[in-house]
This record gives sequence, C-alpha cells and structure tokens, in this order.
Amino acid sequence: MTTKLDCRDIERLFIGAEDRDLPEDLKRLVEDHLRGCGRCRGFAADRTAIREGIAAVRWPAPPEALVRRTRRMMAGGREGRAAAVPAWVIAALAVTAVVTGLWLAVSLADVTPDMALADLPVAGLAAVIVIIQNAITLLLAPVVLRAVRSRRSASQSA
Repeated sequence: MTTKLDCRDIERLFIGAEDRDLPEDLKRLVEDHLRGCGRCRGFAADRTAIREGIAAVRWPAPPEALVRRTRRMMAGGREGRAAAVPAWVIAALAVTAVVTGLWLAVSLADVTPDMALADLPVAGLAAVIVIIQNAITLLLAPVVLRAVRSRRSASQSA
C-alpha cells in the first residue's frame, strides 16, 4: 500500500519526530518526500538549525540567593511547610461556580429539544457568564498551582 503525504503531513511528522521516534514506514515516507521536495527540505533544515541554536545557548544560572528565596516562598515561608491556597481564592472560585451553575440551570430549564439557539435569549448572557467564570479561574489558577506544587515538594522533601 502506497501512502501519499502532502507537505503539511510531512511537516507534522517531522515536528513529531523531534520528540519521539517514528515507525520505519513513516521515516521512509518522510525521507522519500524530502528527497523530492525542496520546500520541505528547507523546512527541515530550518527546524534543525533552530533546535541546534537553542541547544547551543548558554543559559545563565540564577543567583543562589534568588534560588533560596524562591524555594522558601514556594514552601510557604518556612522550610517544610506548604503554602496554602488563600481563602479568598477558594471563595471566589466557589461563588463563581455556584452563580454560573444556578444561572445555567435557570437558563436551561425552559429548553426543549425542538428549540433553536436563536430562540434562547439568555444563551448569550449564559455564555458570557461561563466566559467570565473561565477567566476568573485562569487568573486564579497560578495561585492554586503554586500552593499544590509547594505542598507536593514539601511532602517529597520530608
């Protein structure tokens, strides 16, 4: 069976091959395509040059004082004690989730299978509330993640 791949498929396979090995049949397809396609050869050469350039960069080490201060902050200010998620973050997420759930429940109570989206005047407002909930969640996610990670690192170092 012969599979014909276009340039977009080859680019995806080439990018995927940077992180994992391709099966032999796909490697042969990519190699065959690269032999006959100058555009894809240029793409492959550019990707290789970029990866080699990034690998050659000498990244500066952060100052030791900064490393210690960051570790202390991640541990909640005291060695071995994990940072807690602030109560206001939990309260904001809970209120947003409850309000969104109630709004959607009320909005969808009158929905029937034969209704079109245009027949739902509150659908736009419900969508806005869901977007706001997601925005709040995304804004507060770093706080929660930092607390969870510090708790994990504290338990692993104990």
